[in-house]
Parts: sequence; C-alpha cells; structure tokens
Amino acid sequence: MAHLRRSLVVAAVAALPPSAHSAAHAAPGANDDLASLVAAFETHTGAQLVFTSDEVPADGRFDVMLELDAERRREATRILIDEARRYPRGWLGAIGLSTVGVFDGLASSRGDGYRPWVDRLGGYRYFGQWNGADTVVAAFYTDEQLPLTFHHEVFHHVDATDGAARSDAFTADDARFAAAVAGEAPYQAPAIAPDDLAALRRLGDGVVLEDVVSDYTSKSPGEDQAETARHLMSSLPDALVQVATWPELAGSQRLLHVIDQYARASADGPDVAWLTDVALGRDPDAGRAVRRFAATAADHEAALRARLAARDGDAAFTVWGREDARGVNQTLRGDIARFGKVARALRRAAQATPGSGPALAEALAADLRLLARYRRFIASRWTISAGTERAFTRARAALVAGVAEGDAAAGARLGELRWAALADLAAGGTVAADEPVERDNPYLHKVDDEVEDAALRAAIRRVQPAAVRLGGGSGVNLTAAGMILTAAHVVDEEGKTLEVAFPDGTEVTAVVIAIDHTLDLAVLDVTAGGGALPWAPIADAAPAVGTTVVAIGQPGKWTPDGEATGYQPWHVSVGEIRGFRGDALDDQSLGGTKHDAWTYWGHSGSPLYDDRGRIVALHNSWDSTTAMRHAVRHEAIVHFLAAHDVAYTAR
Repeated sequence: MAHLRRSLVVAAVAALPPSAHSAAHAAPGANDDLASLVAAFETHTGAQLVFTSDEVPADGRFDVMLELDAERRREATRILIDEARRYPRGWLGAIGLSTVGVFDGLASSRGDGYRPWVDRLGGYRYFGQWNGADTVVAAFYTDEQLPLTFHHEVFHHVDATDGAARSDAFTADDARFAAAVAGEAPYQAPAIAPDDLAALRRLGDGVVLEDVVSDYTSKSPGEDQAETARHLMSSLPDALVQVATWPELAGSQRLLHVIDQYARASADGPDVAWLTDVALGRDPDAGRAVRRFAATAADHEAALRARLAARDGDAAFTVWGREDARGVNQTLRGDIARFGKVARALRRAAQATPGSGPALAEALAADLRLLARYRRFIASRWTISAGTERAFTRARAALVAGVAEGDAAAGARLGELRWAALADLAAGGTVAADEPVERDNPYLHKVDDEVEDAALRAAIRRVQPAAVRLGGGSGVNLTAAGMILTAAHVVDEEGKTLEVAFPDGTEVTAVVIAIDHTLDLAVLDVTAGGGALPWAPIADAAPAVGTTVVAIGQPGKWTPDGEATGYQPWHVSVGEIRGFRGDALDDQSLGGTKHDAWTYWGHSGSPLYDDRGRIVALHNSWDSTTAMRHAVRHEAIVHFLAAHDVAYTAR
C-alpha cells in the first residue's frame, strides 16, 4: 500500500484562476437564489453562513478577507450544503459553532512557516481558520479545496468541544491520540455489516491512509487530527473500509480517533453507523431512528430475560409466585402477559419509526422464541392449566401479529409453527436443520433428574427428543425426514407399518424398509406426519470399555405374565460399557456390547448415547443368569446401515 500524502490544497489546484472553477453542483439546484441556498444551509446546520468580514467576530478575522461575487457565493453555498449533509441536522449549532464565513481569499501579514506569500492577496495565504470559540472561516479557491477546508476547520471545533468550546483546545485528547497511533492503546475495528462493507468497497477508490495525511500534520497533534478529519470526509467509503479491515495501521488509528471525537462531541454525534449510511447514500436520520428502535427492543428483551432469570441457554428459568386457593398462579400469568405488552409497545414504536419493520420482526421473533422456551420449561415440570395455556396463547398471538406487521411472510410462517418448533428457532428466526433439536415435552425433565454431570446432561437433552416408542419397544430417529432404527425383534418383518411416537407428542406412521434378524436390527421409513423431526447422530467410532452411556427407552406396560407394571415411558438411566463378546458381525440376539444402564421389558431398540449424545450401541437383550444388559454393537449398526443405503450423520 502506497504512503498517502495529500496536502490540504494541492498547489496546482490552488493556483487555478477563478474562471477555472466549476460552477456546476447538483444540489440543491444550480438556479436557486442565494437567499434560499443560505436558508437551506442554516436550516440543516444550525449555523449562520456569512460572506463579509464585518459579520465575522474580531477574533476570527484576517488582515485580508476578499469577498466573493454573487455567483461564487451561490456556488460555495451549494458545495457547503452537500458537505454539511455528512453531519446530523442542526449539529454544528448544537456543538456551539454559530458562524461559517466563506471568502474569495484569506491572507495575513504574518506567516507561520507553512504558507506562501501571494501577491494577489497581499499577504501569506490561508485556507481557513477556527477562532477558538464559535466561528470558522474558509477561503474558496477551488471546488476541490473548499470541502477539505470546511471539514478541517469544523473538526478543530469538534476537537475542542465537550458540549462547549474548551480553554484547552487541541490538547485535551493529545495523549489518547498519541497512544492510539503508537499502538499502545489502539481503538478496536468497528463492526460494519458484510453487505455494507462490500458496497463501500465498490464505491471507494482503494485509497489507504497508512500514516499521516500531509506534511502539515507535523505542526501539532490538533492539525494532525484536523487533516485526518478532512481525509475521512473526502474519502469516506475508503476510510470506513480501512478502519474495519486494517485497524492496525497508524492511519487507521488516526481515523478511528477522529470518528470517536465526532461521536462524543454531542449526544447525536456522527458515529460509524451514521457515516456508513452517509457513504452509502441512505438516510442517516432514518438509520439512526431504526437503530434506536432496535436498541429499545433489545432493552425490552433483556428486561424479560431478567424477570424470568433465563439461564443455561434458555433451558432454565425462575417461575415466580404460587397457586392461590383456586389453583391459579396469578404472578405466572402476569409474567406471560408481559410478552404481549412488549409486543404492543414495540408495534406502536415501530409505527412511528419508518423503516423499522425488519427490526420489529426480528425482535419479536426473539421474544417469541423466549416465550416458547419458558413454556417448554414449565411443561416439562408441571401440568399447564387451561387458563395458563390461554395466557400463553394470547401472548403468542400478540408477538406473531407484531412479527407479521414487520415481515408478513415471517409472521405467516411463525404463526403455523407448534410451540416445540418455536422454541427451536435459531437467532435469525429460522429452525436449525443441521443440529438435533430440543423440543418441549413432559419427559425431558427425566434427563435432568437422572443425569448429574452438567455437560453430559446438556448433551443428552439435545438427543432425548429423538428417542421413540413403537410397537412394544423402543427406537431412535436418525434423520430430520424420519429414519427410525430399532431392534429387528421389535418389528418382526419387512413391510410392516407401525405408529411411532416422539416424546413431544408427535406421532408419525413408518414402514419397515430393512431388517436383519442375525444382527437384530431394523429400519423404518417415516411415510406420514411429523414434519422436521428431532434426530440423533451415530458415533464415528466404536466405544471403549468404560465409556459412559445413557439409555433412553420404553419400559413395558405389562410383564411377560400380563401384569401391569406402572412404568412411565422415555425412562433414562446412566451406566457404562462393561465389555464386548463375540464377533461384531456375528449373531447379535444376545448383543455383543455389555453395559449396565438399567433397562426393563420394552427397552429393546433403545439407543445408548455417549457423553456427546452420539449413538454407540442399541440395547436389545439381557442375560438372565448374570443380569448384564446387552446391546447390538456399534460396528454391526454401521455395517447394517451401509448395507441398506440408509442415510445418517456420523460424528
């Protein structure tokens, strides 16, 4: 990258005669009268625009202040209106800059070592000046120079502003500036959206400020910063790309310090987001309003989370209050109603904020997901009464209506989802398809009750929803489309159709498409119902002796003698692999994997999950003489699935 050196005004440009200056500027209009142009400038900036020396305070005057003719006053004003639009409306006045003067030439009888003597001016030529209080003046030598001078002098005022001009102008932040440039206390790269960054690159010229802008920066840190400011404003797309991608450069640290000064000069100072909108031709006022709306929405979500004490990735909450004499927890219902109140408040705010529709939809989709996870937590521990269910339904309806107001398609899609799918929404409002999902069901708490280790508990919670009940036994689902693995003796024969139940209440119809009685394995293909189903992966390697395993299966309702057991489904037990027997692909009727996770009649086909939630074996029998449990070996499962071209995920 070449070292960028651009003087405040290139000598060849500055020497151009007035007749060579371009008279054409697009906005507001080439034929507007001067009074209208001046009024437009003052309306946008909050500062007065003047053209005569007697309108400039004494401390802002030069020995020579040549006045512009009427046409060049119009041209200068059009240029300054364009440049002032880079700042928020009324901002110059808000930070205490009350007067901007523009002249045909500025000169002083005294030089400072950086300026040439110009005979036409009868003194040392200046481009501009800030008076240390409330006024900047600028010479209009060329169309290219005036914007640079304007931003340079305005920044001098910004640099010395803390709500008002300070007496220690140019020095208060010099230490911070030096530390940033030296890399001792660098500013961090700002986050700019990838799409915006790509658009900025397309708009830019590829200019990179590696170090200083010009030789003039050696005069003082204040001039160094002001020169950086005029480079920022004149090369805005390139400067924003640079600070986001090469923050380590000394030039980038200069730019970041200047941006920080702009942002802190007032409550509404132009920050990176504002400048990005400006560079991309978007309405920065609207962009700022939408960002404020999004911040408000985030505050509402944070308040909901704090009230419910959401934790462990929204797997646990605090349920406040207790049931009254009628069995109603009014505090709980009030907490549920908060979601509806938030939805209505944000909808009102969005109606007053043009362009906030996507932010509204995203915010309320996140709140909807939180509500669904709160409901899932409650449903896994208690029976939800009809009245409390109505409270959830009302809150859900308010949130979905708000999403639809911001994004009709998203609202329609979310309105069709069950509570379980809503709880599994990803951050962007979509249901993740590449991970096993955790759905609300009244049996998930059994994992929490049985598994003490937090990491193991989290892994098993993810795959418990994939354990299924079918026929008189158990199984596990391998794909989102529905591919059920079970023991052959559970289903008996190929082509048989069975109803399969998931822990969340989902029921599907499946048909046996492959069976191997020697390996005691079978696979069923789901043919109807369910939609995207929870699934579990298979381990990419066989387990070792001592591997911790968790079995989830269906204790039989009846003993072999026909007696009722009273056992509940989706039983969870923890054990370990105790050893192996026989050849992995030999007869598995007494499974070749020995384990001691507790099982009952009906557990045949139960998955044995390892500590990562992967299937390492399939329980199918027990040895009545030793009470040792047995499972079909991992190698047999992988061999069987490959032989029958059954899709699954290995991890």
